[in-house]
Amino acid sequence: MKVLVTGAGGYIGSQTCKLLKKQGHTVIVCDRRPITSHNYFDSQQNENCYGDYKLKMTDWDCDALIHIGATSLVGPSVLDPALYYQNNIAETLNLLDMIRKCNIKNVVFASSAACYGEPDNGLCTIEDGNTPMNPYGWTKRMMEVILNDYAKAYNINSVSLRFFNVAGADSDGEFGQEKQATHIIARIMESAIAGKKFTLYGNDYDTADGTCIRDYIHVEDVANGLVTSVTHATENSGAHVFNLGMDHGYSNLEIIQAVEKNTPLKVDYDIGARREGDPASLIADVSGTVKLGWKPKHNLDSIITTAYNWYTK
Repeated sequence: MKVLVTGAGGYIGSQTCKLLKKQGHTVIVCDRRPITSHNYFDSQQNENCYGDYKLKMTDWDCDALIHIGATSLVGPSVLDPALYYQNNIAETLNLLDMIRKCNIKNVVFASSAACYGEPDNGLCTIEDGNTPMNPYGWTKRMMEVILNDYAKAYNINSVSLRFFNVAGADSDGEFGQEKQATHIIARIMESAIAGKKFTLYGNDYDTADGTCIRDYIHVEDVANGLVTSVTHATENSGAHVFNLGMDHGYSNLEIIQAVEKNTPLKVDYDIGARREGDPASLIADVSGTVKLGWKPKHNLDSIITTAYNWYTK
């Protein structure tokens, strides 16, 4: 198939393009910046951002769109919601208008676990808990609703994937996360490599060791989910939503132990007060992904090992 990928030069986008090319697809890439992180594409569309009507339409005769491009941090979305609504909603609507003109009928959308807010029991199921707590989460949830309407009105099929905490690096060591990533695995590892003390926020949660629990997913598993979803969108009409996680959470203390187990690093940390709004547990219910034909191949050890290899490359 011929697939258009937005955000193709980013952490997840690079991995996705690599897998698409490995499987023999034709890849058209789009990003705000010229893509220098990889060459896993057949042509490049980066004169402007994906939401700009001035984009050339020469290469838009595609079978599917994988839309990964977005402004994506929770904290900054609270401080500057206008930027997030502009980039993630308004410009994505422009993009959808472009694919309507080009008669592209299959969309895979990078959504987020931020759609859930705080589920009552910590288990995130698609049917429940669709009340985000921040503008970033709302932009993702709004686009899921919009894609559902577009499926009914314009026969554009879509798969929205709610990513949980994406971590790890390319197994071949070609690319990984940029420094100063926000999730705890990256922050622990960067602090230990730099010889700095790490602050763990809260040890009085209602969990086995008192620290909060999160679900982590390897970036290669996420890329596999995105590529698998292209086929699902072409074979199933309507708008569909799935979780991408491991269906198993790890506490912050377990993450520290795993870093020390799988790397030469020793983590120097202290305990700070818990952060307001941090739920005790957030774990993906992935029972529905059997319909997608996807399951994660990596575990926490693999996530940490590949991340460490990337950071110390």
